[in-house]
Amino acid sequence: MCTKFISPFCRHQLWRLIFVVFAAIWAPMPPSLADEAGREGAGTLDVAIYTAAIPPYVTLTGDGTLVGSLVPVVDEFIRERGLTAHTTLLPWSAAFRRTIANPASLLYPLDRTTVREDRFHWIKPLVTTEYYLYGLKGAVDPGATLDKVIKSGALVSCTANSIQCEILRQNGVPDASILRIEGASISRRLTLMVAERNFYTVYDPTVFAYLTVSQQLPSDELIQLQKIGEMTSYLAASKDMPAALLEQLR
Repeated sequence: MCTKFISPFCRHQLWRLIFVVFAAIWAPMPPSLADEAGREGAGTLDVAIYTAAIPPYVTLTGDGTLVGSLVPVVDEFIRERGLTAHTTLLPWSAAFRRTIANPASLLYPLDRTTVREDRFHWIKPLVTTEYYLYGLKGAVDPGATLDKVIKSGALVSCTANSIQCEILRQNGVPDASILRIEGASISRRLTLMVAERNFYTVYDPTVFAYLTVSQQLPSDELIQLQKIGEMTSYLAASKDMPAALLEQLR
């Protein structure tokens, strides 16, 4: 210990401590992706892209290659703007949350709604899709409408944070009747319906038709009942995206 006088050893330790403290204070912080993206004159900028498996728009091949009708559209858009990007495929809810949390990020395909309007920058329209109410064959009236379903109090399933849930709300379906399933794929929702957990759900017919073939889903188990919405999907940017990066995207 250093008591009445400072020994050479203690002086050495004291100077080491002072050096470590000042080094920690003055050391430059490593730049984040957002810092790099927001730096003027940075040249090629990097951006993170998040998406989800929504075939035929976005899907994975057996060897892990990202394919689908929207993939080359987005890739070309990014290249034309001199950007480099890394695309990550996640469950839809995770992709949605990750984009909100990461300023230098993009998300697609994201349907543009009044609820989402102020949460993102809407960069490029990609595709317009229709949404239909489906019912379990043998358990529902083939002539059922959404109004009748609402009056009956029956549960209608949708994937949490998805456009299907928003469409149900826009059409007056009460929260108590919306069965939000976290991370549920189309095939998972179909499985739950066949197991009679609920009898109604919402699908994009294009996606549903593709999956019934590619995944051999029992398409004859469901009845397409009524069109309840039409939305345009976008390539969208985080609301907190740095100005320099946002300008390059537009």
